[in-house]
This record gives sequence, C-alpha cells and structure tokens, in this order.
Amino acid sequence: MKKRVKHIAVAQFGKMLAAVYFVAMLPVLAIFLLAILTGAEVPPIGAGVVILFAVVYIVSIYLAGMLSAWIYNIVAARLGGVEYTVNDIALPAK
Repeated sequence: MKKRVKHIAVAQFGKMLAAVYFVAMLPVLAIFLLAILTGAEVPPIGAGVVILFAVVYIVSIYLAGMLSAWIYNIVAARLGGVEYTVNDIALPAK
C-alpha cells in the first residue's frame, strides 16, 4: 500500500530532530566533560564553553530542522510529497 507524506509539522520536526541530535551528542559531551574534569590533555577551554557549544548546536539543529520541514512543505505542495510503501503486519495472538 502506498502512502504519501504531504505535510510535515515544522516546529514538531525541528523539535524531534534537535532531540535526536541531542541524544546522539550526549556520549561525546560526557567524554569531553569527563576529560576536562580529570585534567586530561584537551584544548584549553572550560566546561562552560563545551556546554555553550552543545546548546548552540542543538538550537542550530532545531532551526535547521524547521527550515527543512518548511522547504519540504513548499516543494511537496507542488510535487506531491515523498511516496513510500507500507505493509500491514498482523499482531501476534495473545
């Protein structure tokens, strides 16, 4: 069965994209902050700069996601959107 995505909620898409990138960034952020706190040789920046970078990164991803969804909606209105095929899957009997 074919389905078509004709519209993407702009703010919701930006929020979801920012959340996905935030979760993906957490291990890197944790390792870098741990390195700073343990005194390992890292570039001479403080933990505040690392946290500020993380916040700026997430806000940038949110805005880029919103822009992408907005552009998609404009193009999809003219071309019809992305088509994909789905299969119905039977639920296992209980």
